[in-house]
Amino acid sequence: MRSEEYRAMFELEDRLWWYEGMRAVTQSLLRKSLAPPTGLTVLDVGCGTGYSLLWLEERFKTRAAYGVDSSKEAARLWKERDISCAAIASVDCLPFGDDHFDLVTCFDVVYQLPEEGVSRAISEMYRVLKPGGFLFIREPAYQWLRGPHDEAVGTRRRFTLSEMIRLIDSVGFHRKRSTYANTLLFGAAVPHRLLSRMLGGVASDVKPVPGWMNRAFLEVLRIESRLLEHVSFPFGLSIIMLAEKKSP
Repeated sequence: MRSEEYRAMFELEDRLWWYEGMRAVTQSLLRKSLAPPTGLTVLDVGCGTGYSLLWLEERFKTRAAYGVDSSKEAARLWKERDISCAAIASVDCLPFGDDHFDLVTCFDVVYQLPEEGVSRAISEMYRVLKPGGFLFIREPAYQWLRGPHDEAVGTRRRFTLSEMIRLIDSVGFHRKRSTYANTLLFGAAVPHRLLSRMLGGVASDVKPVPGWMNRAFLEVLRIESRLLEHVSFPFGLSIIMLAEKKSP
């Protein structure tokens, strides 16, 4: 990922519709599946600037929350957020013992890894989870939607849900939820993505939008977050999986 992307995320994660809306989706799915969803020991894999780590601490009243990321640029931003519980580490070689966490989150991370690194990273997440612990993973969907934003953030691979299911199952996880997300905006996003790809270049989507647009898109994702408490979607811009490490 380009270093300037981390600064852009740092400036916008608290209010840009995509980040705020996908946090609403995450909260809906986790609160429905985790009982009780508080007092957990949590690891955010690929924690980036650390905003999601702080959000997990606040929303789920964690007992302890840690983050790892391989980026030195991200680590410099942890200081600005006053984060001391994050470390520079590779997501496919986590610096924790076995059976350590109740919840591992991975928000748009493994799409940046080479193919062999993806399975190693998921195996590592399995290893550090306690038996009965949960993995929440979100990744970008459909390789045919690849565009200039993917070039900006270092995308190696976008996934289909069936591909991620095979990866999760091969490690030994028990799937609790598997769905596409960011679905209600799919019809509007696809033409934009395809046109951007035709025009070429490198251009990040992490940038401010007009206030009315930000509010409208955020409300759509909030509606989607409520729908996802009851249904799964057959297509979307993202894939989400919630999986449990089986108890022996």
